[in-house]
Amino acid sequence: MSDRRPRFDGDLYTDAMIADPYPIYRAIRDLGPAVWLSAHDAWAIGRYRDVRAALRADEVLVSGRGVALNDVVNGHVTRVTLTTDGQIHRTLRRALMKPMMPSALVDVQAQIQDLADRLVAELVTRESFDGIVDFAQHLPLSVVSRLVGLPEAGRQRMLEWAGATFDALGVMNGRGERALPALLELAQYAATIDRGMLRPDGWAARLFAAADRGEIEPGDVPGMLIDYVAPSLDTTILGTGHLLLQLGRHPEQWDLVRADPAYVPRAIDEALRLEAPVRAFSRMAVADYDADGSTIPAGDRVLVLYGSGNRDERHYPDPDRFDVRRDAKDHVGFGHGVHRCAGSYLAELEMQALLRAMATRVRRIEVDEPTIALNNVLRGYRGFRVVFRA
Repeated sequence: MSDRRPRFDGDLYTDAMIADPYPIYRAIRDLGPAVWLSAHDAWAIGRYRDVRAALRADEVLVSGRGVALNDVVNGHVTRVTLTTDGQIHRTLRRALMKPMMPSALVDVQAQIQDLADRLVAELVTRESFDGIVDFAQHLPLSVVSRLVGLPEAGRQRMLEWAGATFDALGVMNGRGERALPALLELAQYAATIDRGMLRPDGWAARLFAAADRGEIEPGDVPGMLIDYVAPSLDTTILGTGHLLLQLGRHPEQWDLVRADPAYVPRAIDEALRLEAPVRAFSRMAVADYDADGSTIPAGDRVLVLYGSGNRDERHYPDPDRFDVRRDAKDHVGFGHGVHRCAGSYLAELEMQALLRAMATRVRRIEVDEPTIALNNVLRGYRGFRVVFRA
């Protein structure tokens, strides 16, 4: 490999980097379309156009060799939608997403709006509340309970399991090592679930029915149950937290959303662009890959930086500014291509319900500074104080 290749020597998984990654992302973007990360023995792709292209190149930059940045997790890849390619991925994703497609979610939209209305009506009466624990977590946890239909046993551990899953998908630093027991516990929990433990009308039960019909393999069901836990919780919770914090920090933007419902989806897209809940996943190049003139050799690992692409000034003017008037529906906060987050439609539906509930009840949102959640892969907060002014 030529020593003339663009190179970045810093560790992308330190506490400081996780707390404020954006100056480093800009430095990586400025170095070139593909930058060698010497600390991680991998390439980084950080420019918006190149991130989108890499996510579409799923036949060359594959997920089936693992999406972590460590050999411990990548050496034990299971057949789930995140770590499969080609026809296997399409088959699993079709079964997983069937109840989460926009047409199917029409049937549950009223339930979700009712949950959001009740939540906001109650929070307006409080002196203050926590933006993550009391607000952002409420709908995703309710959805997992009511719609997925998993058993009560283990439900209280789901948030810890979900966070550990993402910690283990980064490098095997202290956070990654501490995550492994919880990751194993989640796998064991999923393996012990049988259909008799599930709500018969829930999404999880449908996976067993799909296996009965031969649409998926019976052995794929436990891993797909995990797909309903980890991605459905943290990414939605953190994205909702980002949305609430930004609207609180920018009251003029909240005024726009309150005045015009057309800004509801734009506000969500802009929050997910500004603060992508997932910082990055890696892929393996199974053939030489051309990243805008830079060749990534076959056999090298590639870290695709969603959070960097969303802040690329080459695509988004003034990218560090939160502006609900911006058309940011092309963001990569939920990924792009065949591996776009399977629960993205549901997450957007939940956030839209919350904004609609707030628009008629909340005149002003007051927020304190958040506490960063230190996670190898996720970008978000442990909590922050919020006041809803009626």
